[in-house]
Amino acid sequence: MDKNRQILIGSPIRQSCDILVNFISFLKNIVKKNLSINYFFIDDNDDVNSSNLLKNFSLESNDKVIIEKGDKIDNYIRTDNMHYWKENLIWKIAEYKNRIIDYTKKNHYDYLFLIDSDIMVHPKTLLSLINSNKDIISEIFWTRWQKDSGELPQVWVCDEYSFVNKERNEILSQDEFNKKYTDFIEKLKKPGVYEVGGLGACTLISKEAIEKGVNFNKIYNLSFWGEDRHFCIRAAALGLKLYVDTTYPAYHIYRKDNLEKIEEFKNKCICDINKSLYIDNFTRNFLKNFYSYDYNNINKFDVNKYLCSAYADKFNKDKNNIIKYILEKKLICNINILDINTDKININENKINIICKFQLENKSITEDSTKIFICNLQLNNQTMLIENINFTNNDNKPLFGYNILDLLEERIRINKDKKNKITLAMLIRNESGKFLERVLTHAAKYVDNVVILDDASEDNSVEICKKVFENMALTLVQNKKHGFNNEVILRKQLWEITASTNPDWILFLDADEIFEDRICKVIRELINQPNFDYYAFRLYDMWDENHYREDFYWKSHKYYRPFLIRYQPNFNYNWQEKPLHCGRIPENIFSLPGCICYVKLKHLGWSTKELRQSKYIRYLKADPEGKYGILEQYKSILDENPRLIKWE
Repeated sequence: MDKNRQILIGSPIRQSCDILVNFISFLKNIVKKNLSINYFFIDDNDDVNSSNLLKNFSLESNDKVIIEKGDKIDNYIRTDNMHYWKENLIWKIAEYKNRIIDYTKKNHYDYLFLIDSDIMVHPKTLLSLINSNKDIISEIFWTRWQKDSGELPQVWVCDEYSFVNKERNEILSQDEFNKKYTDFIEKLKKPGVYEVGGLGACTLISKEAIEKGVNFNKIYNLSFWGEDRHFCIRAAALGLKLYVDTTYPAYHIYRKDNLEKIEEFKNKCICDINKSLYIDNFTRNFLKNFYSYDYNNINKFDVNKYLCSAYADKFNKDKNNIIKYILEKKLICNINILDINTDKININENKINIICKFQLENKSITEDSTKIFICNLQLNNQTMLIENINFTNNDNKPLFGYNILDLLEERIRINKDKKNKITLAMLIRNESGKFLERVLTHAAKYVDNVVILDDASEDNSVEICKKVFENMALTLVQNKKHGFNNEVILRKQLWEITASTNPDWILFLDADEIFEDRICKVIRELINQPNFDYYAFRLYDMWDENHYREDFYWKSHKYYRPFLIRYQPNFNYNWQEKPLHCGRIPENIFSLPGCICYVKLKHLGWSTKELRQSKYIRYLKADPEGKYGILEQYKSILDENPRLIKWE
């Protein structure tokens, strides 16, 4: 890398003090090798303590720090669940970012590093991004955009936020869609640089890109939400490609409870920096000893010096095969290490994962060859001994025709891909006269088994269930005393009852939720596959039979939530212990592989004035301070003129 690159780090800042202090701390620790760094902050804080943090940073820093005042208007709402961005606030932030771009251009910086103030970056991030030699590249971070959703990246393939690329007018089967979706997500979990269609929040922009005219102005004939979409589309139109670097994932403090793991991320960064040199030498020595041999005099390899005892035993069983192969082929191998890339290293509390490339010079009687191989090492973070090794070539084929057996024994995952059955699991209470019979009759068309937990209904809800499922396997449990004042207890009870029936797949529906008819056509394709353990769907809050609500507080249909899951008996499920809005399934379901499905789900529970009035009273009584939900949303239930969109 050229010396003395001029870098401007820019950020519009409206941030709480406890998050901002961490943001500044991570900025101070950025590795500045051969870099000259200045800072440009737009102070839009409504907290004087946050403004003071920026001033103190400016006074203490040896680098130039520019602080300009923002407008300090608009009410930005952040809850424990998600952030709420109003349209005018988005374009105010866009104007701030453009102001930073203009400053970068006028002062001839080589790069602008635009970063949101709730993103904590690894000390090596900036160097890694610059070394990629890309005009526009973001470091990846993963976020639960909703508290009860899985982690997703801030980069995407195309359109507004799609992870699946397809040709115009191309129709994908569910299997094809699933594969493309999974391939993209799994690729981003591996260290590397990848081309993407959209990015933001932690982005390096080159002088060349800025001179071509990239900016965050609104594209007038584009309805996509968010200034980053407009930036990315404009960049593509200017002939610039977008990339993501996954080498040093950043940490996103999206909600307050993310602060709980900030120390863990800090320690990881410190550990990474301190151990890099040791790991480099360790890996070089291991590879040199392991792969330097001559068939006339095979070197002894001291496994105990590098491998943990349990793995050494397994390795020694393979060692005989290695020696046999070397003798049969009369191989002479002198290792030439081209690259031990400790940039591609992931350190957590227990394990160190390293990916390194090296070159072997294989000489035999019949051929001489030079090839590049990839070594995946897993070290124990405490003993610094290898617990797992995997060697492959560039084609991902096992080296020398074998792979060393994995030491770690994974718990068995059920992945039956044929003849799976669906069990409907539903919690009910006093649903007669509402939607129960309609919902159950529709579900009976595509489910195989049914589990109903009745929470002490005082009407004929139970009789309706028995009538609809008279010709189907039905497990029905009736509580003598209702317990809906503590929802998580009921949800866990339903789960345990359903699990006791040894289900293949479980569909969790409430008594006022009904799928589109096309669920009947795709459901078997969804469940009879080995790759995914849950499917997430969009839920539409219907305000009448033909319209759903969409406004500031009512946009559940813009997100995907899991309703259909494969039961894994060997997985340790955990629940969100809340008496209200706890979720109908375990909160760690997103640790399993999953996918989205485009079949829509109607939520009819808001579709009459009487139902809305009833829920309004119930939520304000159960959660008067908005501890478990959003108080403003409760109050908006009775809005007289909500924005309604026709159901298509």
